[in-house]
Amino acid sequence: MDKFAVPNKLPGKTVSVLAHRKRRILQDKATLEQKKALKTKRVASAKKHHKFKRPESFVMNYLKAERTAKRIKQTMKRTNLVDFNEPEKSNQKLILVMRHAGKKIFDETTNKIFNTLHMASRHNAVFLRNNKETQVLLKVIEPFVVYGYPTLSTIRELLFKRGFARINSRKTPIQSNAMVEEHLGDKGIICLEDIIHEIYTVGPNFDAVKEFLCSFMVLLNYTINILYTYI
Repeated sequence: MDKFAVPNKLPGKTVSVLAHRKRRILQDKATLEQKKALKTKRVASAKKHHKFKRPESFVMNYLKAERTAKRIKQTMKRTNLVDFNEPEKSNQKLILVMRHAGKKIFDETTNKIFNTLHMASRHNAVFLRNNKETQVLLKVIEPFVVYGYPTLSTIRELLFKRGFARINSRKTPIQSNAMVEEHLGDKGIICLEDIIHEIYTVGPNFDAVKEFLCSFMVLLNYTINILYTYI
């Protein structure tokens, strides 16, 4: 009779499997509830950020763009009086330009200039040739930028501390001289010191070096401290 007796308890292994299954079901339920709560939070956040805008805000944006367009038009009229064949008055060939204002700019011309100069966002800084063409562009974007003459130590500090290269349209840290030689070796530039020299002297390969480098991300106070003098 004993061998046909039904045990009073289920085998321990079966109990363990059922316990694990119950725990897993509870965990899946908790995870699902957590996902639903997160989705609800995201929807609420999206609605919060897409609040109704007052008509006055659109009018203000239009007026800002209109004022900027008038200022640019006046600047371009004065530019017509500039003789671009006249020798440069300043002996300084290089300037450092930093965008410190204009989180949202509603004038298309100003935005195009910033995009051309690789200064699409605030706190972008770039090295530019100090010539009449650059001066005209700076007059257009003057309310949004600060600029001046960088020293050799300024250039070296920016490159070593904040220098990035633009490789395959991606911002990449300059990790070695081998990287410099790979992309600028055909120009005779094989190390970071060569880049510094080319920028400081505004050499024949200045434009190639400028295209290789990304714009520098700096704060306004930092830029003011490192500039030698203002134009």
